[in-house]
Amino acid sequence: MSRSRWMFAMVAALSVGAACSDNPTSGSARAGTLTLRLTTPHADDGAMTFEVRGAPIDGATAVDASLRLFTRRVDGSTMVGAVVGNLANGAVVTLHVPDVGAAARYTATVLEMANRQDQLRASLAGYALTVAP
Repeated sequence: MSRSRWMFAMVAALSVGAACSDNPTSGSARAGTLTLRLTTPHADDGAMTFEVRGAPIDGATAVDASLRLFTRRVDGSTMVGAVVGNLANGAVVTLHVPDVGAAARYTATVLEMANRQDQLRASLAGYALTVAP
């Protein structure tokens, strides 16, 4: 076998071996969850409407059974939702996404807030939502 054919055979064998590996390459997407975290200046928040956009979103769930979550997909990468319950600083929603490596591409916005007596907040100053792994 000539040297060039031998080199070709080695490269082909290595390529096939890498393609059949069980280990994903560093560039492949990894499905999982991201957490939507609320920052609030108030201690009596009872409801929030929000929007999350960016990379694709497969679905969402409330972080625990004390919160009720309602969502509507605008498109494959935008979701509008409402979460109701005793809201406080910290995690409120779990996002199910096809690529957790794309966390930086998501933005979340508080659209409206209400207190526990169902009165809308006059201002959203001090409120923030972040998306994190």
